[in-house]
Amino acid sequence: MRNDHDKAPDPRTVLGSKVNEKVVHLLSEIEKEPVPDRLLDLALQLQKALNEKLDGGR
Repeated sequence: MRNDHDKAPDPRTVLGSKVNEKVVHLLSEIEKEPVPDRLLDLALQLQKALNEKLDGGR
């Protein structure tokens, strides 16, 4: 009998994790750049929305 820990991860989960990591990284980089206040505000709103989606999906 196989344990759940022995299963290979679902490729969609792995891809989703990689995409989410990339999004977080890119948003962090955006925050470091000198940008107009409005663009920074939009990027922060996007980051917040993505974090809420991630937190709600668990």
